[in-house]
Amino acid sequence: MRVRKLRVALAVSLAILGLLLITKAANAQAQNTTVADILSNPDKFDGEMVQAEGNVALMKIMNSDKGTPYYRFKLTGGDKSINVFKFGTPSIREGDTAMVIGRYQRLIYIAGITFYNEIDASGGSVEKIK
Repeated sequence: MRVRKLRVALAVSLAILGLLLITKAANAQAQNTTVADILSNPDKFDGEMVQAEGNVALMKIMNSDKGTPYYRFKLTGGDKSINVFKFGTPSIREGDTAMVIGRYQRLIYIAGITFYNEIDASGGSVEKIK
């Protein structure tokens, strides 16, 4: 019984380590850019991992139909803003300055809803920087 628990604990630890390494690798491959650059040339960044910073505005914290927490907000840089989506609970608040790493998509269709100009940070990160 003790060996089995040890194996399970080891398997869980290795899975978590693997996810952390995948996220770190994705973050390392992100193109450092700005909200304005992305919006002025969306075809260039479509489907790419990007890293951009800006101010957090219009945050909405929700749960999916299955109860999974997620949040959305606008990342503003100058007079431009881009939508950000991330599963989980936020470690940031409206008014914070944040660094976002995620996959930019010009158009996303989810359950019959169209989202425009969005960074999906679920495979990346959202961190407060100021």
